[in-house]
Amino acid sequence: METYSEQSESLPKRILHENREVHALEGPLYLSRHPEQTNFYQSKILKRTVDRVCSELGRPGGTILDAGCGTGYLFLELLRRGFSVTGVDLSDAMLKALEAQLLDSERSRARLQAQDIESFLTTDSAQYDVVTASALLHHLYDPSDVLARLSERVKPGGLLLIFFEPLKQAIASPWRYRLHRMLTHAHESVYRMEMALRGISLFEEKYELADYQRKFGGIDPYEMAELLKAKDWNILEIEKYCSRRYGLAAWIANRWLKSENTFNLLARK
Repeated sequence: METYSEQSESLPKRILHENREVHALEGPLYLSRHPEQTNFYQSKILKRTVDRVCSELGRPGGTILDAGCGTGYLFLELLRRGFSVTGVDLSDAMLKALEAQLLDSERSRARLQAQDIESFLTTDSAQYDVVTASALLHHLYDPSDVLARLSERVKPGGLLLIFFEPLKQAIASPWRYRLHRMLTHAHESVYRMEMALRGISLFEEKYELADYQRKFGGIDPYEMAELLKAKDWNILEIEKYCSRRYGLAAWIANRWLKSENTFNLLARK
């Protein structure tokens, strides 16, 4: 039974409403529910990506907009490299969980804004040395439009990072895909048992629209790259890999199956 008057609302509003509901429920346990963002394999990718951002920027410090910062797994890594970081997220609960992790010495460089990214981009006109969108685009009705607006907030010579987005792509090898699905089934079963034992609810029934772009197989990184290149951006890297709940499963998927379901994109203005 619907508790929200979805029939009278436009689809973009329904998507935004469901994301508000889901991420309010996720709250401080978000990363516990999503170990694929913090396991040892993904942590290495995160560190390597932030190292690359620091190297490409070529100077210490600087300003960063972290769009969809959540509970801060990318935000905190950037903040602890000396950047001043503005984090925007539509979930008050997740921002409170992030704020609780800040050290006193970091607070002067951290700004947190509880707002959906489209509203934020309408009201905030600042430009930043780096703009990041971490696991954000697949939640949106029109990710291309938001990416175009985010790109306008990067200073000349600055960087844009799309991080940890579901990869839309054709299946190149049927047998490899079958092995990929078998590994998925096995480690998802273990994951659900772990969450049940820990008493952590998953709210999967509430994700009908919140992960909207997954309905279409995810995000095509090359479409995003073409959008940026049309604005004279230089694409520095498109990294594709397989994200898994657990580090060992991710290692097997990447090392042996060579399967891919996630991408990062780094570009310079």
